[in-house]
Amino acid sequence: MVVQLRQAAVFDIRQALREGTVDLAVVALDRQQQRGLVTRLRAREEMVLVASPRRSLTTNGAEDTVDLADIAELPQVEFTPGWAIRDAADRAFRAAGVERATTFEVNDIVAASELVRAGLGVCIMPPTGSHRFPDLATYRFARHAPSWQVIVVRPPGEPPAAVAALLRHIT
Repeated sequence: MVVQLRQAAVFDIRQALREGTVDLAVVALDRQQQRGLVTRLRAREEMVLVASPRRSLTTNGAEDTVDLADIAELPQVEFTPGWAIRDAADRAFRAAGVERATTFEVNDIVAASELVRAGLGVCIMPPTGSHRFPDLATYRFARHAPSWQVIVVRPPGEPPAAVAALLRHIT
């Protein structure tokens, strides 16, 4: 059984960029999703595992890293399919040859942290997200760490002056 906790509205930023109703976005998209858009790399992050400090995990060595195989049997708090975090986790588990079952699906990082905090599961998220929850234990991955690229995306063509000024400031 998968429990889904979702917000009602779904907004496709890629479509809005292509239609020109959005001038600029900072997102994590894979190569296929970037087609037809102008992109600039902003950051690349390796994801981490967050867990309740009360949860006992098998870790490797003095670095306290975890293996995907060791966490696969734990209840997983996952983001919904189509989220860049979920896509990165799916790719990493496939690369490691490890199958896991999703227990909870959410589309909100705060909801994910609350489920983890309650001890209901573990969650893979970017470190920039996990830093928002200092009370949760954070573990790096020994191998096959899920990762993502955060990029600035805009429609093709000459950007409006305000967008060009913002691009100079953030990239």
